[in-house]
Amino acid sequence: MTSQNPEDPIAAKIRRMSSRYGLLPIHRVLLGHDGSMTRLLELIFSCNAELRTIAQSVVPCPSKAARLLGTAPGEPVNERDIVIVRGSDASPLLYARSYTPLSRLKPAFKADLMRADVPIGTIMRKHRIEARREILAVGLVARSRRLRNLLGQSGPYLSRTYNIITEEKPLITISEFLPASLFSALPKAVKSGKRGP
Repeated sequence: MTSQNPEDPIAAKIRRMSSRYGLLPIHRVLLGHDGSMTRLLELIFSCNAELRTIAQSVVPCPSKAARLLGTAPGEPVNERDIVIVRGSDASPLLYARSYTPLSRLKPAFKADLMRADVPIGTIMRKHRIEARREILAVGLVARSRRLRNLLGQSGPYLSRTYNIITEEKPLITISEFLPASLFSALPKAVKSGKRGP
């Protein structure tokens, strides 16, 4: 008897994108990774990653974010635009925009979230919040003047949108963008033609 496992739609989309656009393995990992992106970037670049807040304010929830969060359009949300940079030279690695309904935040978590330049994952660990990330969409953005200005690299950009879910409710919805070119260089040993045993 053969078991029929339904195909993960995000994994299937990444495979199709890989075939169409020639994504590298690291591109596929970045698109499909469902853990801390800050920690993953620190491992990839062997650096401390730092968060720089571009803008943060309480706004009425846009309709698209409201659909993803399962909340009413116009409900007050914390909107935050950030760039994650390499600590050693401040070069940008990732741009993200997040929306968090204020009604779903405990006061201490809310106070930390409203403080600039603290990664969401760090806040969640501090408050011992058990959560999972559910990837909702992945894609490629061919070009964007705003992303080029923020990230200092031309397109294409890897893009992904996901929810952080706790107690079976979306707590935060996040859209992230990374320049694909940052992850396309070969390791030095490969460039110099060194061979293994």
